[in-house]
Amino acid sequence: MRRSVSLFALAALAACVVQPSSTGGQPSPAPATEVRPTLAAAAETPFSPSTPNAACADPQPQTIDRSYSGAAVNGEVPVFIVLPPCYESSGTTYPVVYFLHGKPMTETQWRDLGLPETLAQGWGEGRWPALIAVAPRLPEPIFSNSDGGPGSYEDEFFQGLVPFIESTVLAETQPGGRAIVGISRGGVWALELALTHPDTVGSAAGLSPALAVNYARAAYDPLQLAGQALSLPRVFLGAGRDDWARLMTERLATELEGRDGDVELSIVEGSHEEATWLRLLPQALDFLTEPWEAFGGPASGIKVESRRGTDDRD
Repeated sequence: MRRSVSLFALAALAACVVQPSSTGGQPSPAPATEVRPTLAAAAETPFSPSTPNAACADPQPQTIDRSYSGAAVNGEVPVFIVLPPCYESSGTTYPVVYFLHGKPMTETQWRDLGLPETLAQGWGEGRWPALIAVAPRLPEPIFSNSDGGPGSYEDEFFQGLVPFIESTVLAETQPGGRAIVGISRGGVWALELALTHPDTVGSAAGLSPALAVNYARAAYDPLQLAGQALSLPRVFLGAGRDDWARLMTERLATELEGRDGDVELSIVEGSHEEATWLRLLPQALDFLTEPWEAFGGPASGIKVESRRGTDDRD
């Protein structure tokens, strides 16, 4: 297992503290069932873009707002999407990273954390390959009060969000081209979704995942799934030194390491707060995009003002 400790800082971004009481989550178990939502079976070939990326005249990312019809909830569910530079002219499909917010936040948490600017900076440095970033709203009550299976956010993600994205943008549909990252309660969901669907989601990252206040049934509990799942996705885990989520995050990393999983653990300065997640996010993206490094594409042509400090990981 790869372990790293980072003092990495995004100096130009403000760090607004999210109180532990607002980021927990105590899901009420959904009715027991053996049926789980699944996407249509994907081909078993490994992920690779369909064609090389091409140059374009204005290599800048695009941010768009959309909504889709809920699958497990009624009504429209908001989602914002960041498209890479030269998206329309590249002639290729892109890997997708889904970004799940914490509780009681919405998808705007990722805007507040500067996700579009962070991606643009990383693309400009050639640090990450071109990808599509998707930040959905996790609708209540299933965000807080379900733990997996039909009628839960697992159902909403695989039956509502993913089909919408893959029918709307140039998204890669192979498991290796899908990744999920989540904060706190959203981090629990990111891990649950990937651990229950490793044949659909290739990698996941939990930033201060709220495992200490997660009361899921064993079939949907990441701590239990780490020891029981037949196969494992790649997993990045991170927390702050003074983070109430740290102990269980480290425990999960140990469980995955015991299964010889591809897991990386990073403990950085901070508590359960935005400053911690700002430090962890670039590391998580490094890990999630590592299998895609050969496909940098036109994103490397972006030039934006730096918003990051020095990376002094050990």
